[in-house]
Amino acid sequence: MSRGSRQLAEARAARDAARAAFDAQLHRLRGDPQAQTIGERLMTRVGDDARGGMERALDVAQESKGIAAATAAVLALWFLRGPILGWLGDLWEAKTDSPDETELFTPPEEVSPHA
Repeated sequence: MSRGSRQLAEARAARDAARAAFDAQLHRLRGDPQAQTIGERLMTRVGDDARGGMERALDVAQESKGIAAATAAVLALWFLRGPILGWLGDLWEAKTDSPDETELFTPPEEVSPHA
């Protein structure tokens, strides 16, 4: 057998083996009643990853409750910063608009006796 014929035979054998492996896997998937579509598999994996991440976050939160509480407080202040700043502005304006203590008492004007 020549070198080219031997390479061709090896290539055909590799092709036939790959095709047999592919056909076996395809047959197994088609015959499986529980087989999922690509979209279903993707959604299952994303859901599993999200659940895993949430479980890890809950574990960390349980280990460090003070940090979780401080983070929640900072986030609440950040989201409520507009109303809080408005309320502080109203307080400041009320404080600056109120009369000074010296303005509350004004001495009576002297009435001249010659009037």
